[in-house]
Amino acid sequence: MHKILPLIVLLSSSLPLAAQQNPSPLPSNYHTVLTNDAFKVISVQYGPHEKVPAHDHPATPTVFVYLNNSGPVNIIHDEAPPSTVTRPPTHLGAFRFNRGMIERHSIENLSDLPSLFLRVELPNLTLPDTTPDFRGPAPTDLTHNISATEFSSPHVTVLRVVCVNPAPCNVPPTAAPSVLIAFSPTSLTHDGQTTKIAIGTVLPIAPSQSFQISPVASEPAHILLISRH
Repeated sequence: MHKILPLIVLLSSSLPLAAQQNPSPLPSNYHTVLTNDAFKVISVQYGPHEKVPAHDHPATPTVFVYLNNSGPVNIIHDEAPPSTVTRPPTHLGAFRFNRGMIERHSIENLSDLPSLFLRVELPNLTLPDTTPDFRGPAPTDLTHNISATEFSSPHVTVLRVVCVNPAPCNVPPTAAPSVLIAFSPTSLTHDGQTTKIAIGTVLPIAPSQSFQISPVASEPAHILLISRH
């Protein structure tokens, strides 16, 4: 993991009591890449036509961030009787906010394509049952600079930044801890130091921290910044 930005103090989060009643461990498809007091980020990969055994997820508000164009996936809820929800194909750069619920389910990837995404969990955050889900589509035009807040609530903000030209683009600082997720190879500059980050890179961003991004080659720099208030 790149560490050019200040890290937020690490603190283990506790799951709701109901989610701790004999939970099954997550399969190897799930790999934790960042844990601190504001976020737990889990990298997920389902192979083509892969079936993933039943496992548990806590009732934690989560932002799902999609890292590739994938096909449909069946989510088979382990209940009486079992029920299946088909997640539609996803697209690189899209995201979904979910207020969270305790779930036990298995997975079947119905496609010849892998499914790659991140679970950005917001531990120790309880939202009203009336909180709606939100889907943020992938941008269809990456030919011009973008700096747009695509989702905002009292607790979470999601900012998309696209930088097309070679000149670096400023990413405004936030008052809250954040995580940066890269959708393309990106050059990131902070305090005069520049590093290159790859697609899928996850970096913690401290409150009030400013930085710049720029393209590495012909592909625009493209990031998502998720802030927790």
